[in-house]
Amino acid sequence: MRIGLLIGSLASQQPTFAGIYLAWAAHRSGHDVCFVAADELSLLDDGSVFATTSRVRAGSYGKPANLYRALVSGEVVREDDTLSGFDVVLVRYNPLREPPGAPPSPILDFCWRLRLDGTFVVNDPEGMLRAWGRLYLADLPPDTHARTLVSRSPAQLKAFVRTLDGDAVLKPLAHAGREKVFRVRRGQADNLNAILTAITRDSYALAQEYLEEAAAGEKRLLLLGSEPIRIGGQVAIYRRSPGLPDAEPRQASLKRRRCAFGPAEERIADLLRPKLLADGLYFVSVDVAGGKILELNAFSPGGLHSLREIYRMDVAGFIIRDLERRVRLRAAYRSTHDPEAAGVV
Repeated sequence: MRIGLLIGSLASQQPTFAGIYLAWAAHRSGHDVCFVAADELSLLDDGSVFATTSRVRAGSYGKPANLYRALVSGEVVREDDTLSGFDVVLVRYNPLREPPGAPPSPILDFCWRLRLDGTFVVNDPEGMLRAWGRLYLADLPPDTHARTLVSRSPAQLKAFVRTLDGDAVLKPLAHAGREKVFRVRRGQADNLNAILTAITRDSYALAQEYLEEAAAGEKRLLLLGSEPIRIGGQVAIYRRSPGLPDAEPRQASLKRRRCAFGPAEERIADLLRPKLLADGLYFVSVDVAGGKILELNAFSPGGLHSLREIYRMDVAGFIIRDLERRVRLRAAYRSTHDPEAAGVV
């Protein structure tokens, strides 16, 4: 297979990133793998997507970290190529991480062009557009996520916070970094107006009930093809524990450890399945606390490094093998009907 990984930049990569693990697994399986930075795409007159790619030289890389060092070294191979000829393009770039006030990223437009040309884009650009913000989970049953209000009105947000029986979490609707996530104590008056001003300055904000179970840490679950990833009977799930017991989980340094895949997580996966399938969200991560979804990441789901350390699970190899199967099915069905419509990929 020819596999392209769409990333923010080579400089932004780290040896533990899921994209590095996926590239390493694909390289070890004999596939042609390259990285494409978000700023190195072009749309040609004929509608094809052109890019300057970066790839490591042929050789044996015993660990993902070895491939990472080769990728950021002066020995990396730079080539111009047309991405429409690739079998798979894996989106490992999150437009939500752009600085506040930055112009909208055209990344999903490029991905949509690739999709029209028949390239298998993971995840589907239309599905990623639907999952762009934190409103995506609003379609699920109310008991699967924390009570939530989305608004740009400080008065509405303040009134919602006062209706809660406990603490609240306040944050921008679009991801804006840990510095703009606030935990507000029940009845807290100090600084509340300043917090609301800060999170509504650039766009809409989200107020959400604080789940006390989150103090023990979130569970991160990885789904592939709308199903929990299972390898040798072990589900790809682990707990991200806050380093400080009284801190908002996303503010604290995180530790990672084993956890169980229980009935609550199984129910969430079952409820998400039809939605993910309909939206072409092939590989996602779900953060859960107290049996409720806190976050769904369809742009750059991670955790492959943690799962390898905790359980010795080769999740990256599992994903690459499934991509091989799906590419074979797409090729087999392409001459007769749309493989996505047939539900075979």
